[in-house]
Amino acid sequence: MHIFAGKHKNKRIIAPKGDLTRPTSGRLRETIFNICQGYIQDANFLDLFAGSGAVGLEALSRGAANCTFVDDSRESLLSIKANLKALDEEKSSKVIFGDVFTVLRNLIKGGQKFGIIFADPPYEKIGKNEEGRFSYSSKILEIVDSSSLLVEGGYLFIEDARTFTPEVHVLSGLTFVSSRSTGRSSLNQFKLK
Repeated sequence: MHIFAGKHKNKRIIAPKGDLTRPTSGRLRETIFNICQGYIQDANFLDLFAGSGAVGLEALSRGAANCTFVDDSRESLLSIKANLKALDEEKSSKVIFGDVFTVLRNLIKGGQKFGIIFADPPYEKIGKNEEGRFSYSSKILEIVDSSSLLVEGGYLFIEDARTFTPEVHVLSGLTFVSSRSTGRSSLNQFKLK
């Protein structure tokens, strides 16, 4: 894997060993940054289920002010930290180990705000809590929609399987912008009204 554009163009990045992560395809990464190229400069970027950190690293390369990487795999965090060190981006980044939903609640409590949030949860993964079963992607959408995590005009991107259909009728703060498919993946874009 490598970075496509910006100050770190063509620099190689490492991914966690094994098959626990599914890196975001290069084509999908290009799509994300083609969409938000006018908004990435100086943005605070949040990379959820970060894996190798490829999406957040691409954001930093293209001018994001900083990036917060979140993952619950120690192997992923080691890869992210190694990539940040190799690119000399440690000062512009924060790496958080933990359950994404717990981390999101803590970020909200701490008053954190982001211009762009990218989430790449395990495709069609189902979680369970006291309220019942939930789709990871739907839960991310619900949390971001009902919180102050995004700045006004900020974007949320959720990568999931092509079969994922966001429940846009329940959104109160976010507006559904589009869904694009590449291969077996879909990229769903939302904007804070």
